[in-house]
Amino acid sequence: MKKLLGITLGIMTALGGFVDLGQIVFTLQAGALFDYRLIWSIVLGTAAIILYMEMCGRVAVVAKEPVFAIVRDRLPKPMGIVALVASNLLNVITCAAELGGIAIILHLLTGWPEKLLLAAAVVALFGMVAVLRFQWIERVFGMAGLLMLVAGVSALMLHPDWKALGWGLLPRTPGGNPGQSLRYCFFAVGIFSAMLMEYEVHFYSSGALEEDWKPKDLPENFMVASLGSVFGAGLTVALLAIGALVLLPRGIYPEQLTTATLAIATPLGHRGLRLVLLGTLACLTGAAVETMLSAGYNICQFYNWPWGKTQKLRDVPVFTASWMASLGVAALLVLSGFRPLQLVNISVVFGMVVMPFTYYPILRVAMDKGVMGRHVNSRADTIIGMVFLALIAIAAVAAIPLMIATHSGKP
Repeated sequence: MKKLLGITLGIMTALGGFVDLGQIVFTLQAGALFDYRLIWSIVLGTAAIILYMEMCGRVAVVAKEPVFAIVRDRLPKPMGIVALVASNLLNVITCAAELGGIAIILHLLTGWPEKLLLAAAVVALFGMVAVLRFQWIERVFGMAGLLMLVAGVSALMLHPDWKALGWGLLPRTPGGNPGQSLRYCFFAVGIFSAMLMEYEVHFYSSGALEEDWKPKDLPENFMVASLGSVFGAGLTVALLAIGALVLLPRGIYPEQLTTATLAIATPLGHRGLRLVLLGTLACLTGAAVETMLSAGYNICQFYNWPWGKTQKLRDVPVFTASWMASLGVAALLVLSGFRPLQLVNISVVFGMVVMPFTYYPILRVAMDKGVMGRHVNSRADTIIGMVFLALIAIAAVAAIPLMIATHSGKP
């Protein structure tokens, strides 16, 4: 039973990282523009996050070091501080995007004013995170996120072309004008990077320590990382297929969350739309919780201050103040007029740029036999990790030029 419940950490991490606001809209846009041609980038990103998430969990268990303790110790101090500031800025921007999306979904469900619903959502999230211990946070939001299976049901009801979907596993540029090829590259880089958003591994490694995993739990670590990521990837493929089947034939490019949810619910009818909204709400809420807690984890781990949701609030004052401040600043960003999808575009590109600062130190520790002992990376893990790190670095360098050249992928 413990192992079954432990999988909820992987589910929550995967849904919060894979199926957040950015991925929902971004993946539907990719399907609306390029049919199934970008499925390969989902598969590539899934393989990379499984590898690095497993490494993060293994390092946390064996070395008792979460991600930002590794960043502190393996990067030069000025670079480590830059990574800390950039990562927490990314957390706040992403949290703000999720909060804005939550307000939109609640408005669609109730018809009430978005600002009022935003305030209510912030109060509810504050209360839940303040009261619940880590195990219950992951179980509540992880299991609630399973409602997003409705996207998979919707994709199957649309009867995708399985042969064409299979061809999507092979990278193929769409041809045509150079602008379209650049746009294809932008979405390929964006999808790959969105699968690897760094707050996923911050939250995951911290969760392994919160739950006090031992070396005997390492097989569970691999299972949790793999099953959760594959589940999230499957839903991402479903979203891309919905974009290809519903939006592409109609020439619709979704730039609003409302358009995205209506597309997902197309074959399901009115009742299905309500399920889609509830599933989307669960995923956005899980992502908001991951990002706000990651802000507290990052600061305290970097400076070696007490942290953890297993502790009483007053016993970890900096951690408590950090996640509360992250939630508050994110809410202010939304109230100040930033639209959720504006924030998503910033977070996706900014996330690509800062990603190497997280994944390089993780690989260094996981391949260090002096630290990891018999749980050190195998030669294959290290080689594959280096290949993915090179791809992450290429994505980081290409992100901003591609965003400028394609106007954030807009046709």
